[in-house]
Amino acid sequence: MAVGLLFMPKMPEMPPTDEHKIKNMPPRRVLLLFPQLNNLVFFGVYEPLVMEIFSAIAQEEGCEVELVDLRLDPHGCKRLARRGYVPDLIALTTHGFPEVPIVNGCARNCKQLWPESPIVIGGGQATVTPELFEKQYIDMIVRGPGERVWRNLCRTGIPRGPCLTIEDPEPPRVYSYPVPDRKITAKYRTHYKTNIPHHTGRAWGRGGRTGFTLLTQGCPFRCSFCVIWPANLGLYRKRPIPEIIADLKSMEEDYIYLGDDNTFADAKFAGELADAIGASGIKKEISSYCRADHICKHPELLQKWHDIGLRYLVIGIEAVKTEKLKQFNKKTDQEQNVNSLKILRDIGIFPIPHILITQDMTAADFDDVYRFIEENKFEYPVTIPLTPLPGTADYAMYKTQGRIVTDKLDFYTFMYNVIEPTSMSLREFDRQYDRLIFRTWSWSRYLRGNCGKLSFLGFVKWWAFVRLLVLQLRWKRREIYRAARQKTQAVVMRPAAL
Repeated sequence: MAVGLLFMPKMPEMPPTDEHKIKNMPPRRVLLLFPQLNNLVFFGVYEPLVMEIFSAIAQEEGCEVELVDLRLDPHGCKRLARRGYVPDLIALTTHGFPEVPIVNGCARNCKQLWPESPIVIGGGQATVTPELFEKQYIDMIVRGPGERVWRNLCRTGIPRGPCLTIEDPEPPRVYSYPVPDRKITAKYRTHYKTNIPHHTGRAWGRGGRTGFTLLTQGCPFRCSFCVIWPANLGLYRKRPIPEIIADLKSMEEDYIYLGDDNTFADAKFAGELADAIGASGIKKEISSYCRADHICKHPELLQKWHDIGLRYLVIGIEAVKTEKLKQFNKKTDQEQNVNSLKILRDIGIFPIPHILITQDMTAADFDDVYRFIEENKFEYPVTIPLTPLPGTADYAMYKTQGRIVTDKLDFYTFMYNVIEPTSMSLREFDRQYDRLIFRTWSWSRYLRGNCGKLSFLGFVKWWAFVRLLVLQLRWKRREIYRAARQKTQAVVMRPAAL
């Protein structure tokens, strides 16, 4: 069945014409590219799971697959071209807003190397902001869940002509795919490591080597700051448990990061999966993510997961006051935040709290955040400036208010403040943020015993890291300050309305 018949194009650059039927041939050679990521700290170098999935699907359809992980092999495409390799189909994935120029650059370079090879891109940011991509270098943009679209492209190829933006009109409600093809990333696997440190100071896992997989896709909640649910078209899909068991058994690594956006949203599913993992004899050390309210509602579920290997859990604390959580539409409160931390500690799971630093905070609010960190003796607290990404309700609100300081994508990495504060200047806000980081990783906090079970070596590593990080942030922030000055001058010089 042709692509245009199974998946109706949405938002095409221009109406499809006969030109789209030219050279629409089934691909034999497929090239998968995983782009570099534009971030400083929050992501480890995890295996390119989506590309391993797409490799398995493509091979089921009879395609020959090459994969280049551009994070580790930036010249891989040129090397393939020098060997005379010409792909019949090139696929790129997108992760987040900061990666848009990187993906555009990859597409541009591929068109220079292989002018006749069609390029398809998909992923979260392609779903939310397809208009940001340079369509003169791209043949198709896929929005939303893409496993069925990709299988169809491997059968039929891409219709040639102006860039089309399409989506699966009826995405499967079950998130099903074959066991990822991890053989295709064998040459890179020693480099796939987590950024989650062990509390003793050593890297988590054997040399930090960590496998990566998903149990679910999307999120059933609608937090105003979050781009996850728009990037998945509002869907929350679960994988069949037998597929997950087969996937985990295929992974050689003993340390696994479950990259779900909301691992335990469906308690019944999570409980059945834990039982299946236990019965299968799989022995892995696991880290994942969970909401505070789910921990409070189902402590027995977290105990069950601890019994099968769950050791670290990222928690979206987001705020230390209930009124701020209500503003985020988080559907939790501060009592649940505090109780969830106690539950995890009692079970033996290390909590890694994520706290949003919002631009309406006062100096006293920064002190409250630090007090919360110290009182709860966190080993690895993560404080993140609220960064409104396009596609979120928060971005639309701040854009309407005229408070976005810069739209330059390099600063949307969850490390910079891109919103005008309300209670202090931009520079003062950054000074307060830096002070919070330094206090969090201060010798005084460690020597008072307020860093939990963090070892001396572990503390020293983080103490040094955050100081180097702040130096880099301060250097880059100068560009944000220039943009803020120009924005202010433009407002001052604007003629008054008659």
